[in-house]
Amino acid sequence: MEKMKRNQNKGFTLIESLIAAVIATLSIISILFLLGFLRTHNELEQERNRAFQIVTQALDLEAYKLFSYTESRSVQTIWDKGTPTDASDDTIGYLEVIVRDPKTGAILTSPPAPAVLVEIEATMSWIHRGPRLGRREMRETAMTYKVP
Repeated sequence: MEKMKRNQNKGFTLIESLIAAVIATLSIISILFLLGFLRTHNELEQERNRAFQIVTQALDLEAYKLFSYTESRSVQTIWDKGTPTDASDDTIGYLEVIVRDPKTGAILTSPPAPAVLVEIEATMSWIHRGPRLGRREMRETAMTYKVP
């Protein structure tokens, strides 16, 4: 009788094997979803970093050229996928630079006389190119103050 019990305890039962398979499957599926999320997050961060770079360059240009560069809604390529024959896969954004009098909020198109502190705001707007987040509109804004 004792030998019989010992033989029955060798190995795994069918239920234990099925539970282990389900746990392994759920773990693999979870890892795949996590990798997909991380890829989407990485794509979005690359776009945001490039948009921020364009926005800060616009602020620098505005500061050095004293209002001569200000353009509203200029088209910028944020992300070029490197396919010259297919521009539809590139991420295109719109850069808007606004110069204001911070006291009144009035938009300025030329340097004020006498020179006063002005507020320069640059905003990049684009539609995220990744399929996972849908066609969400994204924005990146930077602001600075200067005396022309």
